[in-house]
Amino acid sequence: MALKRHPGRKIAIVPHYAMSGGTLIALAADEIIMDPDAVLGPLDPQIPVGNTAYPAPSLIKVAKLKGNEAREEFLVLADVAEKLLTKYRIL
Repeated sequence: MALKRHPGRKIAIVPHYAMSGGTLIALAADEIIMDPDAVLGPLDPQIPVGNTAYPAPSLIKVAKLKGNEAREEFLVLADVAEKLLTKYRIL
């Protein structure tokens, strides 16, 4: 949002990869300059758990598939993931 509010022209330069947050930053720019082989990665919010991070959409999908069979901790993570995706209007 800070980039969006900035009054000056914004140019994102992607020489190799822009993943997740990098893609968001590039999309907030007025212009994106990319190497012919550069890649914009998916917008994939992650929920950190210990030394691992799980994709938020995957947590929600597995919770729906497992339903009441899922562990309580997992259901809480899926709830957090759903709130995150709803807040940022990804769902």
